[in-house]
Amino acid sequence: MKRESVRPGGGDGGDPFDEFVAARYQALLRGAYLITGDVHDARDLLHDALARVYPKRSAIRDPQAAEGYVRTTMVRTHVSRWRRTRREVLTSELPDAPGEPVAVEDEQLAAALRALPGRQRAAVVLRYYLDLPVVKVAEELGCSLPTAKTHLARAMKSLRQDLSGERELMGHVG
Repeated sequence: MKRESVRPGGGDGGDPFDEFVAARYQALLRGAYLITGDVHDARDLLHDALARVYPKRSAIRDPQAAEGYVRTTMVRTHVSRWRRTRREVLTSELPDAPGEPVAVEDEQLAAALRALPGRQRAAVVLRYYLDLPVVKVAEELGCSLPTAKTHLARAMKSLRQDLSGERELMGHVG
């Protein structure tokens, strides 16, 4: 039996959503990685988000809006997972070998982002990495505008402390 190779967005090329996934997969994966802080979790998060958006793709009239739908779904899925699994589960076995790393421009910045609480990390990624206005950050996090601003302020304070103020974070992230 012949097995077909499946790659992200690898449809027959006729579906605009498949074309969108093929074109934006790596950028979405980087965003998922910055939100989760783990390669495996990032891939799971992105694939879950794509699986949730895919059946509704015909309702997306503007192909440019597909990224917003996927991004919002990623953030909400991540927040839901985080709420469900607040506790760490200790195991006696080592995890699988780490996956192929996701290309991140600055590993020190990525490490500082991983140290942030989940909602603060998501807020920073949405605002400065994905360049969304604060109003959209609040919408995608499912919180009020003041709460989103609080997440951003606390995250930026932590990042400045972690990165020792050696560079201007705003210019570096965006």
